[in-house]
Parts: sequence; structure tokens; C-alpha cells
Amino acid sequence: MSTTPHAYLIGNFTVTDPALMAEYGKQARPLVEQHGGQMVLSDSDLSPVEGKAEGGLVVIQFPSLKDAEAFYHSPEYAPVKELRIKATTGGFLALTSGLTIQA
Repeated sequence: MSTTPHAYLIGNFTVTDPALMAEYGKQARPLVEQHGGQMVLSDSDLSPVEGKAEGGLVVIQFPSLKDAEAFYHSPEYAPVKELRIKATTGGFLALTSGLTIQA
């Protein structure tokens, strides 16, 4: 028997406006939680050992890819997303499924 894999929103970027990013976090957290998400990792001083990466890394876990997509594409998140875009440069944001666990 297998279970539906968790999904993850992964972001890698450089924060250029810490105050605006703090406001983003304040507004985004309740929306993440409404969609079953929880912060797994937030590091603003990432030390890449290979390749090129931005200094900040964020990983948010959702119960499923459907939940992650619902959060990211929700009308409530759209204006909040703009805060993050204005507060950061470079990098990426991606949605991905985790491993299917065999029971």
C-alpha cells in the first residue's frame, strides 16, 4: 500500500528588502497554513558547495501537490506573492512532489 507523497514549495533567492520580506512572511504564513502547509526550512545564509545558488533557501511542505498548487495559485496569495517578488532577486521558486512511501 502506498500513500500520497507530500509536496514541497522550494525557493532559492536573495532578499534585497528585509522589511518587505518580513511583511511577506507575516501575510503568507496564515495562507500556507490554510492549505495544510508547514515551514520545513528557512535559511538566509546558505553555503553552496557546488553550482551557483542564491543566499536564501526556503522549503515548505504541503500534504499533496494539489494543496501546494492551490496555495500558490490562490487569489488570496496573489497580492502577497507580489511582496516576495519585490523583496527578492534572482533564484527560483518551484513546486515538486516528494517520494511515494510504500507501507
